[in-house]
Amino acid sequence: MSVILLETAVGGSIVLWASGVWGAVRRGFFLLVGVAVALCALGAWLLTADLVRAASGESVVAQGFAEPILAALAGPAGSRALLGLGVFTGLLALWQILLIARQESPARMVGLVASVAGVTALVLFGFLRPPTVGQAIAELALGSVFLGSTLFGLLLGHWYLVERRLSKVYMIRGAWWYIAGVLAAVAAVALSATNPAQAPAAGFNPLLAIPSFTLLLGGGLVAICALIAGFVWKLAQEGGRSIQAATGMFYLAVLMAFSAEMSTKVRFF
Repeated sequence: MSVILLETAVGGSIVLWASGVWGAVRRGFFLLVGVAVALCALGAWLLTADLVRAASGESVVAQGFAEPILAALAGPAGSRALLGLGVFTGLLALWQILLIARQESPARMVGLVASVAGVTALVLFGFLRPPTVGQAIAELALGSVFLGSTLFGLLLGHWYLVERRLSKVYMIRGAWWYIAGVLAAVAAVALSATNPAQAPAAGFNPLLAIPSFTLLLGGGLVAICALIAGFVWKLAQEGGRSIQAATGMFYLAVLMAFSAEMSTKVRFF
């Protein structure tokens, strides 16, 4: 779960700044997205801290992870990943404090730096998956685009209820980001398929004993997300009340996206 939360926080932060909404929407939207990604980052940091302690003490909490991952969690790689997550979370919190204090220029700078720190934390997290560190970083990056674009689209759609005169161009950009996220998810599933399936650990769901079950589940859910992406793009192009319909589609997209990413990462990690 720490992987999913980290991907959401990093992806949401990057898509927010890359979408070009700064200066076009009110400060409240950045507070909304910022608090959401900060909470995700905090959750990832807390869960990772528990895993590092569990791996060091060979606790039952760490059961279900491959031996190389447990060794990495208990070693220097685990400490570096935890530090990177802590810095990322701290910068996200500082960004929100500056926004609340209406220090918009410093807040923007800190927010951008936080995004860079998030990418760094993502890379450090990839080192917890030896020996295929490069593949792990790619998996995390692809998942970040997928989950980040989904979260951004959902929150942006809701913001149109606050700023009813906001141009549809930003929702169209959000739709394109979501399409890019779905393509990234397809690549993540394909990349995960190259990883040998691990034997299910004791106590896990017996469905995991079915060969490639999580991979098939993830691929099916991503296919549904691709269908949703087409509807979102079409509705965003229409604008007006269709933005509300696109937002409704994003509700389903969130359910499918997070489930798909969890299924994919269970196979990989």
